[in-house]
Amino acid sequence: MRTLVALLIVLALVPAAASAATARKGPPPFPKLPGDWSHAEINVTIRGVPHTLILDRGRIVRVTAAGITLRAPDGTRPTIAISPSTVITFGRGRFRFLVGPGALRRGLFALTMRIDGGAAVRVRLTLFR
Repeated sequence: MRTLVALLIVLALVPAAASAATARKGPPPFPKLPGDWSHAEINVTIRGVPHTLILDRGRIVRVTAAGITLRAPDGTRPTIAISPSTVITFGRGRFRFLVGPGALRRGLFALTMRIDGGAAVRVRLTLFR
């Protein structure tokens, strides 16, 4: 009887999980850009609305409660605002983990994504470029 109840609960949750997986929530993933770049602005359409993705990458040289300052490969120092909804990950490939804002440290390499000039929606941290 317990097995039947557990099976019915699992079957009831499967459609909810499938619809949650198909309904994409959160910011878009990082686009793949070839070459050595430090700042890129890309016009895209997200859910039928045109936007500008602003990508920056470089070493973190300063961390504050409001954001981070990067030292980009071209020598510029952009300041990127961080919000509570910013998705911050650490690592590469299969070894990427979701982390909190406390993981932002000087010396780490960061790739940031902003939409329409707002605060960062995504930050990817790695030890090396």
